[in-house]
Amino acid sequence: MCNFPGWILFNISPIYSSLLSYCSYGLMLLYFFISRNWKLNSWMLVFGIIYFIIGSLVNQTYLPESMTYVIIIIKFFVVILAGYAVVKDTTKNELFFFLLLGASSVFLEMFIYYNPIKDYGRYSGFYLNPNSLGFICMMGYGLSFALDKKWRSIGQIAFTLIGFLTFSRTFLLVWLFMNILSIRISIKNIRVLAIGLGLLISLLTYNAFLPKSNPRLEAMSNILQGKSKETKKLEEGGRNETWVRFYPPLFDKPLFGNGYGAFIRYGIGGRIGVHNAYLRIMGEAGIIPMLIILALYLLLLKGSWAVFLNQPHLFLMTFAYTLFLLTNHDYIEYGYILFFSMWLQYNIISVDKNENFLISNTLASNTLASNKSNNHT
Repeated sequence: MCNFPGWILFNISPIYSSLLSYCSYGLMLLYFFISRNWKLNSWMLVFGIIYFIIGSLVNQTYLPESMTYVIIIIKFFVVILAGYAVVKDTTKNELFFFLLLGASSVFLEMFIYYNPIKDYGRYSGFYLNPNSLGFICMMGYGLSFALDKKWRSIGQIAFTLIGFLTFSRTFLLVWLFMNILSIRISIKNIRVLAIGLGLLISLLTYNAFLPKSNPRLEAMSNILQGKSKETKKLEEGGRNETWVRFYPPLFDKPLFGNGYGAFIRYGIGGRIGVHNAYLRIMGEAGIIPMLIILALYLLLLKGSWAVFLNQPHLFLMTFAYTLFLLTNHDYIEYGYILFFSMWLQYNIISVDKNENFLISNTLASNTLASNKSNNHT
């Protein structure tokens, strides 16, 4: 969840990184066999089988070397099989702790191990990519609505500040939407939105403490000062510009796609990937696996919205997750992204079952009471 092996790979040694990575997958397998909780995630299992079979057979031009590709496939299935057992036993508090721990690594990066070689002028902590850290902050911010008042406030402030430090446009947009949606729970949540906007304005105004300036930060600061022309800098490198490059091969082979690896870096787009999980899935393996994923997330959105007032974190996190996939294509390879998908899926299904159980019991109780009343009469 903290992407520590990835950080070790970049900053220390690939040997130690590999050991930690294989250890984490090994622990998942060990937990799977010890827990004996072997109920499979049929959605992700069917998706994975179809995606890799079609992606491997239709076109092998962009496949990595054989051993690397086999490891990618093995890791994916370990996560969705053994990792699903871990997911079902992971509580909200445990997940919140690791999210906060991982997100807080941004302060180590800012003041201790800042690396000018990988210089975005933005911050990413252990996740090595500011957009990935932005995703962690989205999940943490949404999850904070499930906690008690003290930890909810801590989480909202911490994930808001750290999310702003990523200068991720996706995070800013999703954060705004989540706060607007939270007003439906209680009008008092408008204070959270106000505090967040206050943090953003303070960051734009007093940013001298940051070790490295960022073009987006400068542009937003200038906009705050009334320099409207700076909006062009915020629009540069937008995802729409990236997606357009991949539309021709996408529509050229919509049924079975262009093969695994075609829509990521060093594929059809050269050094640029598609930055959209839905387009990548369809572009590499065709419409069938994409329809499976779309059906899954539409059902999760519907199920979480039905319990929004009682369990608001589920819809907020699912909403943020589905929007994040519009801007990121590392859905297959990043274990923590798959982990969140399954955690949300399991918890939404569990809530739906509980709701149906309560409704059934209530109807049965009412019917029994009515029958007793009629008999008495």
